[in-house]
Amino acid sequence: MTILKKHFLKEFFKYFAILILSFTAIAVIAEFFDKAPEFYPADPPVILVVQYLLLQAPRVLMYALPFASLFSILITIGIASKAREITTIKASGCSTRKFFSYYLVIGVIMSLAALLLGETLVPAATKMATEIRKIKILKQSHIITLREQSLWLRGIDSSLIRIDGFVEGDNRILRTSIFSFDSSFNLEKRIEAQEGIWKEGIWQLKNATVFDFKTGIATHHADLTSTALESPEIFQKEMKRPEEMNFLELHSYYQRLEKTGFKNIKYIVRLYEKLAYPVINFVMVVFGLALSLSSKWGGGIKAAGLGIIVSVLYWLLYSISVSLGFTGFIPPALAPFISPIIFGTAGSILYYKIQE
Repeated sequence: MTILKKHFLKEFFKYFAILILSFTAIAVIAEFFDKAPEFYPADPPVILVVQYLLLQAPRVLMYALPFASLFSILITIGIASKAREITTIKASGCSTRKFFSYYLVIGVIMSLAALLLGETLVPAATKMATEIRKIKILKQSHIITLREQSLWLRGIDSSLIRIDGFVEGDNRILRTSIFSFDSSFNLEKRIEAQEGIWKEGIWQLKNATVFDFKTGIATHHADLTSTALESPEIFQKEMKRPEEMNFLELHSYYQRLEKTGFKNIKYIVRLYEKLAYPVINFVMVVFGLALSLSSKWGGGIKAAGLGIIVSVLYWLLYSISVSLGFTGFIPPALAPFISPIIFGTAGSILYYKIQE
């Protein structure tokens, strides 16, 4: 039986490698054609475009892992069923569920690998790809820098601005300091505001105090209009996106928002999504075994078709639950786990109902 298990493992990883490379190649080519209209006018060196595309591979790989696992199992066991190898295993008195249980171990390993990939290589590669695209290919310069947990940028009026954070979706900036200088770079004025809100095309600073160093007078304003800051698009373009941060970085950023009294539901969903998504690898392995070993489904083309349906339904439910989490209709921390829980339960039931 050990020789037969090695044979199935060899076949599984053969198809797994083919599928993973195929999915990744297709996604990278699609990315190339998507960015071609943007890159063409810049006429970048080919090596930069190649680097950018290669840095997309880890993210694509993480998303392709579960579906490559599912279809590799369906193909491997489907071919074995056609060759009567599964019948031979049953005839020897061995339980097929027990015989193929080592695939469950592979599912656990895949989930852990996806978690590790999502916490290390994927955010780092995504960030580097963004840097290459914006700085080296499109020749854009950084407008915002991050220092000591704060955002620093130069204002439209040449002032220096420090912001504690930007609340995406609300177009809101947290505690803000604006430093204005004269031609000799002497500090003329300083504005300290509790927060700023983008309203009717301009920033409205709330609970602002203006320190005038020329007159030595400090004045308080419940509302103060500022023309020093650019529109919210500058923050959306320059700041790290959730996919460029690992769990700890995103958790740290969210805690900073929470301490200032703001809760951004989107960040909560994205935070727990980083823990929930890798579980799909194990779920797909369980479904692959249940579909390919069940005599009811018959394996082969029918099981493969059901595998496609399972994949589509999983993504549909996952997308819906995450969207509902964004709106707050369901608890944002629970939203990413709904699909893995439902499909994991259904897959486990099907797996234990396999007829021996």
